[in-house]
Amino acid sequence: MQAQAQNDLPAKAAYSSKNLVSEICVSMLLLNNSFLDNLLDRGLKARYSENSDIFLTDLKNLLIAKNRLSLGKFEGDKCVEDADLGKATSIFEGADFSIESDWDRLVNARTTARNIIDKLVPDQKLESDEIERIYWIGPNKTKEYGEDIVIETKDGKQYSLYLNKSLSTQKSASFNTFADDLIGPEIERLHGEEYIERWNKLAQQWVKTLYENANKSVQKQVEKFIDPKRIETLGYFEYFDIRHQDPKFRHLGEFMEDFDKNILKLSDLMSEIWKNRQTCFMDPARIEKEWYETKIVVLNSKILENLLTSSLKTKFPEDVRKEEGSNMKIAGGTVKMKLFKTLVEKMGCLERPVYFLGSNGASFTMMPSREFFRQKYDEIELKFDYHVNFEAGEEEEDNDFRIAISLDLGGEKLIGMQIAVKFTGGEMSGKLGAKYKYELADNFSYLVSKESQAPESTEPEEGQETE
Repeated sequence: MQAQAQNDLPAKAAYSSKNLVSEICVSMLLLNNSFLDNLLDRGLKARYSENSDIFLTDLKNLLIAKNRLSLGKFEGDKCVEDADLGKATSIFEGADFSIESDWDRLVNARTTARNIIDKLVPDQKLESDEIERIYWIGPNKTKEYGEDIVIETKDGKQYSLYLNKSLSTQKSASFNTFADDLIGPEIERLHGEEYIERWNKLAQQWVKTLYENANKSVQKQVEKFIDPKRIETLGYFEYFDIRHQDPKFRHLGEFMEDFDKNILKLSDLMSEIWKNRQTCFMDPARIEKEWYETKIVVLNSKILENLLTSSLKTKFPEDVRKEEGSNMKIAGGTVKMKLFKTLVEKMGCLERPVYFLGSNGASFTMMPSREFFRQKYDEIELKFDYHVNFEAGEEEEDNDFRIAISLDLGGEKLIGMQIAVKFTGGEMSGKLGAKYKYELADNFSYLVSKESQAPESTEPEEGQETE
């Protein structure tokens, strides 16, 4: 039973004491805005110049003293005081700090605190006397609760903050995961009878384009794996199984000097040719354009776009309507719920709002809680589009299959997300991945904070949960 109880404890995240001074100083500056004035403005640092450990001791005493700065820990989604200060004092003893060489940390801590004061609460400054308590998480950080400090105001609200971490706006995952969430069992059609000839065509054009345009030495290497006459009848799945035809190399492959690599399969050779296209082709730019045009038509349009369109029309004919004057489609019903779920999950929303401060607080972004999206679900309009552009772009990513999602609230664009579908692990690797990149409105944190304080709207209907 004891072992089971230990297994149920949250996984600890290693705490680095390099941010200790910054975190404590920011906390104290919020509680006392003039906390570092004597040091930074009046130059009264003689007490610490000969022995900077005295400064660390003073900070430790501020944490131990019975004031509004406390060691915090999470119980559920609420941060509470942790009376076990022994774990904190050991961190102070092992910290490395010099008042001379680390002077910028103090300057940056004050800048960060001022940005929090100005930006945390919309339309007003955060006053010191409005703060009930600040919890420093430090040694109690876990993988689930990794914020640096939590500010609790007099009205009982808690604000979780990362003090030196910008919000990540990019995530990656398997395309099948996205498609399975959106169209469910219809994803089984992707490589089924309906589309297999199109996949075969893609493989054939890939090998043909690279083989016919490669220099003679590279062509001879390709011919060790496949007779050029067979390329026109090559199957997609067969492409990944073709090995070196010489019995001597059918198990371990042959070392090829052109690529300084041992190669066993045709697919690996094609991948190397593409990676080294600047030396394998006389006119690599023309070959790139030729291949991208093929991929756009066959993969992006005839396979991916066709699969999504036919599946949505079959499964959810009433859930999608076209927006006048644009290519965007307005989602409702199940389609809205599914795309909403994808966006909220890929953004990394938690059951509590979290604030990310980068560049000493100059970058200040609020990540709303899932509860915010539940409350605003009916008010938010979700639009999407996956229109294929048939003109090949100069950059490789311009030729990926793209899905655009937009969340509008109160007539303003709140969040935009681009999902780029492409081969992962190299061109024609056989694995489709989805790269998610979202953009927040310039005044995103302000809009969300304002809307969070507005009266709650009607709860979403059953089946509209964002979890």
